[in-house]
Formats: sequence, C-alpha cells, structure tokens
Amino acid sequence: MFKRILRSISLAALAAAVSAPLLAQLPPPPPIPPLPGSLEIRIGRQAPPRPRYERRMVRPSRDAVWIRGFWDWQGDNWVWIPGRWTVPEERRAHWIGPRYVREYGGYRYVPGHWSSQRVVEGEDYRRWREEHRRERP
Repeated sequence: MFKRILRSISLAALAAAVSAPLLAQLPPPPPIPPLPGSLEIRIGRQAPPRPRYERRMVRPSRDAVWIRGFWDWQGDNWVWIPGRWTVPEERRAHWIGPRYVREYGGYRYVPGHWSSQRVVEGEDYRRWREEHRRERP
C-alpha cells in the first residue's frame, strides 16, 4: 500500500516537472474585466463644464441621500447627470462624488459611486496613461 502511494506521488511530481516548461510558454491571461456593478476610471479629452445649479427637492424619506448633479464622460463628451434623492443599497454605504483631475493634457474622471462599489481603471484610461508616460522625458 505504501509503495503505491509513493509511486503515485512520484509520478505526479514527475508530471509537474515535465509540464512546468510548457506552462511557462503560454501567453499571459487577458486582463480581468470589471465586475458587474464596478465603475471605470476614464479619460476626458477636455475639461468638464462648470456644475449646474440645481434646486434640491423635498427629501422623500429619512433614509434618502442627496446626490448632487455631476458631469459624466460618455463617449467623447460630457453629459450632465441631474441631482436626485437615492436610498443606498447598503445601509452603511456613503456617496463619494465624482473627481476630475488634470492629467497628461486630459482629465482623469473617477465617477461618483457608493463606498461599497469597486472602481477600476478603464481600458481607454489605461491606454492614455501608457501613451503619455512614454512621451515624458
């Protein structure tokens, strides 16, 4: 019995040693796509316009949180998303407003999101950043 176990372990170790060089030649796996419900950091080609004035309506419930209107980068343009009252999906989540940061001649846009959501770099932002890092001395 002991000899069978030892033989099985030896064969498994030999198979692992032989296949290791083959695995090293495989291409790297593709990047992990964003999870559903995650948000992407994008790059805007021009500055976002000034925020619009909005009148806050009456709070619909005690649990509702006011989310101010903001500019969202969609396609090749800024689109205004009006302010609204929203009840967070998770009780302890809080709203983090969007951020616009000047970077490499564009505007890095981190969309507004709940603290429980995951924000990842979008493909367009990743390409933009890599292109512009190479150009810097």
